[in-house]
Amino acid sequence: RPIKRGDILPPERGREVAKELGIPYYETSVFDQFGIKDVFDNAIRAALISRRHLQFWKSHLKKVQKPLLQAPFLPPKAPPPVIKIPECPVPSMNEAGYLLDSPLCADVMFVLQEQDYIFAHKIYLATSSSKFYDLFLMECEESPDFDETQYNKENKNKDVLTSHLETKGDSDEASLKSADVKIPPPESTDSLNMLEPEPGETNSSARSLSSWGKGFVSVHKEMQVNPVSNRTCPVTVVKMDSSVQAGPFKTVLQFLYTGQLDENEKDLTRLAQIAEILEVFDLRMMVENIMNKEAFMNQEITKAFHVRKANRIKECLCKGTFSDVTFKLDDGTINAHKPLLICSCEWMSAMFGGSFIESSNSEVVLPNINKTSMQAVLDYLYTKQLSSSQELDTLELIALANRFCLPHLVALAEQHAVQELTKASMSGIAIDGEVLSYLELAQFHNANQLAAWCLHYICTNYNSVCSKFRKEIKAKSSDNQEYFERHRWPPVWYLKEEDHYQRVKKEREREDVSLNKHHSKRKWCFWNS
Repeated sequence: RPIKRGDILPPERGREVAKELGIPYYETSVFDQFGIKDVFDNAIRAALISRRHLQFWKSHLKKVQKPLLQAPFLPPKAPPPVIKIPECPVPSMNEAGYLLDSPLCADVMFVLQEQDYIFAHKIYLATSSSKFYDLFLMECEESPDFDETQYNKENKNKDVLTSHLETKGDSDEASLKSADVKIPPPESTDSLNMLEPEPGETNSSARSLSSWGKGFVSVHKEMQVNPVSNRTCPVTVVKMDSSVQAGPFKTVLQFLYTGQLDENEKDLTRLAQIAEILEVFDLRMMVENIMNKEAFMNQEITKAFHVRKANRIKECLCKGTFSDVTFKLDDGTINAHKPLLICSCEWMSAMFGGSFIESSNSEVVLPNINKTSMQAVLDYLYTKQLSSSQELDTLELIALANRFCLPHLVALAEQHAVQELTKASMSGIAIDGEVLSYLELAQFHNANQLAAWCLHYICTNYNSVCSKFRKEIKAKSSDNQEYFERHRWPPVWYLKEEDHYQRVKKEREREDVSLNKHHSKRKWCFWNS
């Protein structure tokens, strides 16, 4: 059965038994290699002293010391717990690809050959392709404030449209959620005709792209019904040239979302042509490598693609480019991008992808959150790295990461906090009070590794911490106080043993002094005679 704390006898009991038997008491530990030599050395001393009574004439036995005192064993300080970072959640390419297939929060629609409609997201395309970045940036600069008042007619009837769509059968609903959404021509569906701008308005608002780049015809903004949420929202409509076919174009978009290309793609030649037209040169090189039986070279291209994409994503976050949501915080606002948040955080995915009111709002109020902490969370969601600053309060970041259900970010923040505390301690800065304040807040926000480190620090520096912050120690929870008592260093039993050792040592020293005086008097008496 497992050993309990009450099964271990204290040293006092051992000394009582030894006293009854008239023998010295020693402790040993094979595990720590403590006291083993003491036992054998002093056992030999005791045996020689016993023999001295029988062979008193042997001079070498007179110099044998009686068994020595054993200093108590001071257990070493336990090493501080190591902050373990769980495996980083890999930016899911499948989720990004799924977002293309189920275009929630889509803000761009491609029209191909007047019959195929593909919804997508600016932030994914712009951060993966310089061509799309320039296109959407140009479109944003020319129409920074989309005047929805010109679509009052559409907005007045959107409830009618939503009702119409909801009464569709299962087959119609499934077709709306497919990747290539087939929208009937205006004259065949009255409800969709509500969303069509009048001919004069469409021509005047559309910008021709024929001279800007191959494969593009025009771009303009209009109100459209999202095929997933069935909500009416403004989208950028990009009309493609008739030479751009839906199949290869969808593969190009899939690559821009995920950075991956299926080596078994059927029409590689046509795909290479579309990639060349759209200036997606990474994809063009990857197709060429596959055709030349050199697909192994695509790994380096993919790595470089993701590095460039990550840098541009971070740039878009800093500048707020192509943002579609604004977070209103206690001390300011921050612009962000719903598609990226949906794919990187389940909490955000539930908020923007479900039936919550925030899913259709461009402004989301987040109370009790400051701008610095939210910026750090967004940086992490976009890059999977913790970007720290002097203004960042680590505990506030941990609280926010716990609120957003981000255990990997919590671990990174815990590691950062421990590194900062250790650095300050090594610089001679007192951190006792800060560690005490961290302890229960870390426990409250599920930062268990940081809490364990704080407990270890307080226990291994218990005398110092308790002398300065006795009231704060007493104010801690009963569980924490019990932990302090069990794991404090030096332990209570050692302090008792050390006190007993010093007391007995002084008694022996006094005995030795008195014995030496007695021997010196006997010698003087011998010479005087």
